[in-house]
Amino acid sequence: MCSHTWACAPTPPAAKKVRHEMELFGDVRVDNYYWLRDDSRSDPEVLSYLREENEYTDRIMSGTKKLEEDIYTEIRARIKEDDISAPKRIGPYYYYERTLQGKEYTQHCRRLALNREAPLSVYDIMPTGPDAPLEHVILDENVKAQDHGFYCIGAFKVSPNNKLVAYAEDTKGDEIYTVHIIDIESQALVGEPLVGLTSELEWAGDEAIVYVTMDEILRPYKAWLHRLRTSQAHDTCLYHEKDERFSLDLQESESKKFLFLASESKTTRFVLYLDISKPEKELVFLTQRVSGIETYVSHRGNHFFIQRRSDECFNSELLACPVEDVSHTTALLPHRPSIKIQYIQLFCNHLAVYEREQGLPKITIYNLPDVGEPLRKLQGGRAIDFIDPIYSVDPSESQFASSILRFYYSSLKTPPSVYDYDMDTGVSVLKKIDTVSFQ
Repeated sequence: MCSHTWACAPTPPAAKKVRHEMELFGDVRVDNYYWLRDDSRSDPEVLSYLREENEYTDRIMSGTKKLEEDIYTEIRARIKEDDISAPKRIGPYYYYERTLQGKEYTQHCRRLALNREAPLSVYDIMPTGPDAPLEHVILDENVKAQDHGFYCIGAFKVSPNNKLVAYAEDTKGDEIYTVHIIDIESQALVGEPLVGLTSELEWAGDEAIVYVTMDEILRPYKAWLHRLRTSQAHDTCLYHEKDERFSLDLQESESKKFLFLASESKTTRFVLYLDISKPEKELVFLTQRVSGIETYVSHRGNHFFIQRRSDECFNSELLACPVEDVSHTTALLPHRPSIKIQYIQLFCNHLAVYEREQGLPKITIYNLPDVGEPLRKLQGGRAIDFIDPIYSVDPSESQFASSILRFYYSSLKTPPSVYDYDMDTGVSVLKKIDTVSFQ
């Protein structure tokens, strides 16, 4: 019998050393464990060593199994497993996510709205019950995950006409995605899956999507246009970022009129745009690559809105320029040394500015002139009042044509919550609050 616990402990496996030299910029680096890299997850020697590591871990931790199970059971008991997200109204449908008791993954669902012609209101409630329109499960991750040891949905994008959905799935955990496009009603696959993608993808109308791929070091570096029902081999490369300091980021404008492709490094960010109504045209530079300047872009009517940060404007300023003349800018919000602009959210008649002042986040709402009217310096913004002295607030997707701003809210005493805020009346309505269990 061992007198000391350490003396009885099993011996950990030791990985062999195999000298491997790598040269970059004239510098030689030696990695004795490079042989353990196996991107295909199929090398027998690597898998054998990993099994030894796992077996050692199981032996060394065998005395804590009951404690692990007790902690896991207690944590899971505090989670409301049978739950749905705050429904999001898009066109004639409410879209939402559902989780089920005892299931590990999410169901993506939708349900028809009853009064589909009425404008959005903070008091809107998705119909439920026996007389409500039927729930339609678009995608059940629990079913998709059955044949995989790992499963993750990185993007779930509904087409503008609400007929198709493009979703990006990762079944290995390497964040290299395969994108499937399906007909929502029939569940039929539209075209062949697109392979080797990031989770960055957006619809360019109802018949095309734009997506981003990575290079050998997993840097997002190329943007592509794919037309539905065509081979991925025939996709058009819209942009190739050759500077290895930069990576690509793809976003859709709130107005759904443009796609914005940003190329960004640690200190520099510039933006190109694609007119969704003319996807056959090339990307156009909206802001230029200037070292030390970062730009973020939105769109409304005949103007682009540009959030610009530089060494001089370290808290960012907000500019606007005509779509037809991006070189002519107007300052809407000048740089303020004590207030940082974090991001903006545009609507047809309003602008929501997420800011930070004295360490606290806040949202300031501005009324905008009618589309086509001149844009001038913004004044008279109204800050949203929050119930706690210290809190966190973050943006959520909202509908551009409405006056309803949706945001996430939480504090030390308020669980994560979703609010709808009427920017005309100033009324806030709680749409969902996470359940906290103390059992």
